[in-house]
Order: sequence, then C-alpha cells, then structure tokens
Amino acid sequence: MLGRDEKSIEVQKQLFIKSSSLFEELAQKREKDKLTFCSAVQLYITKELKYRRGHVEFIYSALENMERFGVHRDLSVYKELLEVFPKEKMIPRSTWQVEWQHFPKQQQCAIDLMDQMEDYGVIPDHNFGARLEKIFGTEAHAFRKYRRMMYWMPKFKHANPYPIPKELPVDALQLALLALKRMSVDRDSEITVWQGEGVDGENTKETFIASSQSHTQKSLIEKHNSDTPLFVEGGFTCWLRYASMTYFILRADPDKKMLKRYAEAEAAAASDDNLFNWNLFWEKEEAKSIVPQRSVHEQDDGTVLAMVITGNATKESLVSWVRCLQTTNPALEKIPVVFKLRTPGSEIQVIGNKDKDLQLAKNTE
Repeated sequence: MLGRDEKSIEVQKQLFIKSSSLFEELAQKREKDKLTFCSAVQLYITKELKYRRGHVEFIYSALENMERFGVHRDLSVYKELLEVFPKEKMIPRSTWQVEWQHFPKQQQCAIDLMDQMEDYGVIPDHNFGARLEKIFGTEAHAFRKYRRMMYWMPKFKHANPYPIPKELPVDALQLALLALKRMSVDRDSEITVWQGEGVDGENTKETFIASSQSHTQKSLIEKHNSDTPLFVEGGFTCWLRYASMTYFILRADPDKKMLKRYAEAEAAAASDDNLFNWNLFWEKEEAKSIVPQRSVHEQDDGTVLAMVITGNATKESLVSWVRCLQTTNPALEKIPVVFKLRTPGSEIQVIGNKDKDLQLAKNTE
C-alpha cells in the first residue's frame, strides 16, 4: 500500500513537471500574454481530448503561471481552465456521494482555482457557474463555493464608498491624483499640480508635485502662531489595488486648549446631570458658552494642513512643495517648517521670510 502511494505521488510530480514545461516552452518562443497562455490550454485539451490524463496537475501548473503571463485577473481565462475538467463524469448521484465529496481531488482543485480568483478580486458570473455545473453538478462542494462567492463578492465590491477603477492608470501623475482624491476627506479640498516651470530644485525639474488642500486648512495656517513650527512628515504608503504611492503631510502640533474644551463640553453633554435639564415650551432658553467645533483636519495627534505626492519623493521636491504652498498661503512664509522624513539623513528646518527666500539649516543629531 505504501509503495503504491509513493508511486502515485511520483506520477503526480512527473505530470506537474510535464505541464510546467509546456508553459515554459511557449514562454520562450512567444510573448508572455493571454494568447500564449490560452494556446497552452488548448494544446493540452487537443492532446488529451478523450481521457484528460493529468488534468488536475495541469490546472495547478496553470494557476502558478497565470501571474507570469499577466492573466491572473482575467475571468475568461479561468473559464478556459474549467474546460480542462472532463464533463458530466464527476457529478454526484446520491446524498452520500455529495457529503463524502465525490472526486475529492478534482473538487479541491476547482476550489483552489476559485480561491485564487477570490484573492485577485475576480468575481465569477453565471456562465462560470453553468460550466461548473456541467462538471460537478449543483450539490457538490465546489459549486457551494461558487454560490458563496456569487453572494458575498458583489456585496464587498459595491461596499467601498471610494471605489477604485479596475484598470489603474499607468501614468504616475494620474495615480497620484487618484490617491489624493481618495484620501481627502474634506469635500472642499482642491488638488493642485505643479510641473515643469512650477517646480524648483536640481532634481525636481522633470518630476511633478500634486498637492491637496482645502479652504479650512488654509484658514488654519492663517491662524497658526508664527513662532510655532510646522512639520513635513512621511513618507507614508497609500495602496491603490496592487499599486502603492508614497505621500507626505504638512502637520501642526495639536491645539491642547481647544481639545480640552472640546472634551469637557462632550463630557458635560453626556453627563447624567443634564438628563432632565431641559426647558418647557413657555420658558426661554438661557444662552451658554459656545464650544467651537473642530474640523476633520484637527485630530488628537495633530492638525493636517496639506498632503502631497511627488514624482520622486525627495527632499528637494518637498522643499519645492513648501515654496509652492506659499503662493496660496502667505502666512506660511513666516512660519518655520521642520522636515521629519523617513529617509537616511538629518532633519532640515525651512524658515521663510517676506522675500519668499528660504533659508535651509541642517540640524545634525
């Protein structure tokens, strides 16, 4: 019995190697694209038209090579892989066959195929289910997996309030604009792009600066004390599906007095002492102290005053960003700006003056 199992495992390895070599040969002769991948699938089906020997090993090998050929997010290719399974031979005929997972190796292979679809966000359609039904029937475990995917995945797809296009733009500037729109919680935010003539510095002439700032953030800069520095922090990572963007923020320290007043007013409103402290309709309401409501930019750990994504994410491009911000935020010329970047090197302090000339002073520690 043990020898037969070892022989079976060895045969499976040889079939898997043989299937992988088919993709390898086509990849060397042709371009690694959808047409080449589908050609490999059709070559196997043509060769094993009747018996379909080693179809499970072939599908596992195809799943491993899908990302290499760039078809791992294509639903039509997964449908082509379903055609590798023999039809109407693995449908369970009784309840016992259903519960004991009739043809478990083949069903597990189909489940793994759908798991990979789920990992890459590929939602099956009714045609995919019709093909699966011809292979395993409607009561098999593999078809149950398909039903769960059809129920949950469309819900998750439309649950995101900030949807991202399925095909991301290739241009880095368009990706940056998409990321800034996604992160800008204030609807009043405006995105400004400086490119070419609007960018200073030796290493930033061929790059871009995309900045997001709202009118509320501009007013917060106007009210900021000129003796208290602002901070440029980053880089932080924002993911857009499989693409990542590095962004930076202009931040101020939190206003502790305002946060204290806000917390006290919130605690007083939630206190049980005020539960029945309300006026009747013939009584006049007494005026009370007004607590200023903080904006979405004023958080407990600091106040976000602007966001930026640059083409090369260097210090020079960020210094140019501060210069560009001074055109729309005149008060920023008198406020010192300290750069706290997650890059090797010391901090840079940027001090603006009335002539819009910036003095750079390195603080070595």
